[in-house]
Amino acid sequence: MTTVLAYDLGSSSGRLIAGKFDGNTISIKEIHRFNNKPQIVQGHYYWDYPALIKELKTGLQKVDFPAASVGIDTWGVDIGLLNNEYALLSLPFSYRDTHSEPQLQKLKQLIDPFELFKKTGNEISTINTLFQLMAIYEKSPNYREHCKSILMMPNLLLYGLSNVALNEYSISSTSQLVNHESKQWDEGLMQLVFQQQLPLASIEMPHQMIGNVLDFPSIKMALVPGHDTACALSALPINRRNAVFMSIGTWCLVGKEVDKPIVSLAAFEAGFTNEGTSEGAIRFQKNGMGFWILQKLREEWNASGMKVSYDIERQGFLEAAAFKTIIDPEDPLFFNPKSMTLAIETYCAKTAQETPSTIGEYVRCFTESVAISYAKVIKNIEQLSSQPTSEIYIGGGGAQNETLCQLIANATGKVVLAGPIEASSIGNGLSQLRALGELNSIEEGRNLVSRSFHPDEFIPQDQARWQEILEQYKTFI
Repeated sequence: MTTVLAYDLGSSSGRLIAGKFDGNTISIKEIHRFNNKPQIVQGHYYWDYPALIKELKTGLQKVDFPAASVGIDTWGVDIGLLNNEYALLSLPFSYRDTHSEPQLQKLKQLIDPFELFKKTGNEISTINTLFQLMAIYEKSPNYREHCKSILMMPNLLLYGLSNVALNEYSISSTSQLVNHESKQWDEGLMQLVFQQQLPLASIEMPHQMIGNVLDFPSIKMALVPGHDTACALSALPINRRNAVFMSIGTWCLVGKEVDKPIVSLAAFEAGFTNEGTSEGAIRFQKNGMGFWILQKLREEWNASGMKVSYDIERQGFLEAAAFKTIIDPEDPLFFNPKSMTLAIETYCAKTAQETPSTIGEYVRCFTESVAISYAKVIKNIEQLSSQPTSEIYIGGGGAQNETLCQLIANATGKVVLAGPIEASSIGNGLSQLRALGELNSIEEGRNLVSRSFHPDEFIPQDQARWQEILEQYKTFI
């Protein structure tokens, strides 16, 4: 029996999952869970790095059985800047902070956005690491001299446990600073934008052991795919190249595996991105809205004293009228509003729709809207990749939302296979098993997942009605 430990951090919570491999199947158990929300300091959103390191160590203290190794995966784009003593120059900014938004116009004076897309494969977005660094260096020019190493978020946490400073490929590929051909930092781009080379720690491929955990020397430190979606994708039991994957949490990432980036003008204009897989290939995907809108609504309901549970939401959804209110989940109104209820009310006024008035109406509005949005993305993927979609694999928290999974099947007309729920943690663990020599390839890992977990299947329903709805809202979303 080999046990590995996977830390999977999202932008609202983190968890430590133990994976026990008996040579034929793998089972998982949650060891520790904690909240992870940006802290507001002097009007800016930051991640509480010391608190996160404390939570990582607290989780490891709860492990009362032999464990071979631990790996860390997180969300993308965010970074930490370290000085000569490898201490943080400041808390890491959260991608939800707006400090980088003015940098887009400045970048356009240096390079055409489409040319940048062709270099890096990344969607042009001001949350990306490139724009964050432009904003940071503009505000704190002394960092040019004092910053000695830049680490992506999972690798910053890894450094906090092991004192090993490096960056992993899949997480680095979210930065808009990696050349998609060389899979290394683009030195020419850095020189163009910053007039110097940035001290970004070197990029390494995953599936390797890099040392031991300092306070727990019996546990090896594993370098796994740093991006949670790269981990999740490696754990989805996909057996056909024309399948689409979805990883649904706070964000929803919809895409497919391809050998080379798709950097056409059409892909650029449609807002697609190319990011690295655990194998050094490409996730051609669209980054969009997951449960963020619903999470913010729940916070407001709870703060007002309303009792909210999944059962209440589910019953309310069933009682609410279908397609009464449809929003565009990607509208900037919903990115980080002070009040999500007010944002939806504003959107409804703008589009001459009735504002939801009950929990059930809000839940139905959210669920139907994102299903329609995902269907549009998948249609775009088929057109841009010149390949039809065979089926859809869903991992992450969204895999346990049966209502959403059924609506995605209805909206796309494709069979949906949902699960495993903890796909990112499982993919994290599979990478460690490869580093330990227990597995030899991603195919072996996916076969292991197929033997260990059984996805729920959702068959498309009400196709005539859904085709009418998609036609009605094709220019709306």
